[in-house]
Amino acid sequence: MSVFTIFRSTIFCLVFWSVFCIYITLMLPIAYFASQQFVFKYIYRPCTQYLFLCLKYICGIHYKIESKDNIKYIKEHTPVIIGCNHQSAWETFVFSLLFDELSIVIKKELLNLPIAGTYFHRLGCIPIDRSSPINAIKSLLHSGEISVARNQNILIFPNGTRSIDDVHTEYKSGIYAMYKHLNIPVVPVHVNSGKCWGRKSFLKYPGTIKLEFKKPIAPGLTKEEFFKDFCHSMEIN
Repeated sequence: MSVFTIFRSTIFCLVFWSVFCIYITLMLPIAYFASQQFVFKYIYRPCTQYLFLCLKYICGIHYKIESKDNIKYIKEHTPVIIGCNHQSAWETFVFSLLFDELSIVIKKELLNLPIAGTYFHRLGCIPIDRSSPINAIKSLLHSGEISVARNQNILIFPNGTRSIDDVHTEYKSGIYAMYKHLNIPVVPVHVNSGKCWGRKSFLKYPGTIKLEFKKPIAPGLTKEEFFKDFCHSMEIN
């Protein structure tokens, strides 16, 4: 850890979070009455663009998207399930730059956050109660049906929580339940954001984050077959 890293991380915190908090607070009255698509495009996406500018010019963090043909597949076969590993807050933002609408699976507790909880609701996020696995699955499937009816892709982080860089945690069964019930493809996505922005870490380290879209998994596989393909896709190349 260098003094320069601490300095840059401090500047990032001051510059990004101050503007971010002011912006979403000022936009809150509009968000109450605006459509989900408006909130996604004109509040969520600009916040992402500002975040990435701050990461780039203050922290020296860049990003690279690989296998763009699979992004084209998603746009041509919407709705699909996007299953991404979770290493930092970075990947909760980046997909807003790639797709116009998205239903994001989040933990239910996030809806109780002041201001931010309102945005999660207005964005049409899918909340799950992790304290009750059975109810969580039922809610996940019901909300998934609504998203599919709206022709929206579904983003889920199947390891459930942010993990340390390059440490693979067990993937939860929710992604397979949705895959089987909704009968739509799953596109695995691997990200290595933890090397630059660690779990619950104040420090931001310079580098290039790689977001890689993997080969789609077609509907119809058994649970064992699905997780074999999914876990293989998530292996680091």
